[in-house]
Amino acid sequence: RDSRAATIAHGRSLIQQMAGKMQLNTHHVDMAVNYYKQAVEHRFTQGRPSEHVVAACLYIVCRQDQTSHMLLDFADLLQTNVYKLAATFMKLCQKLHA
Repeated sequence: RDSRAATIAHGRSLIQQMAGKMQLNTHHVDMAVNYYKQAVEHRFTQGRPSEHVVAACLYIVCRQDQTSHMLLDFADLLQTNVYKLAATFMKLCQKLHA
């Protein structure tokens, strides 16, 4: 339980940092944290970089709110391959909507 709470707290801080860099507001942060909590519940965070899961959670919120952010923007911010990030995003969507 303590490790799960610590994982969620770490995820929240990463989400807040990334959201700040992407000019997203607290509504987006709160929504993304809810998705991150679900990801933790489904054990989706195990074996994956936290930053990728956080970016996927934020990107889901951006898609829902129809902001102008693209997955490529998150990949650039993380300096990672957009296809790796897309794979994480797609798997997370499948996990959350299963």
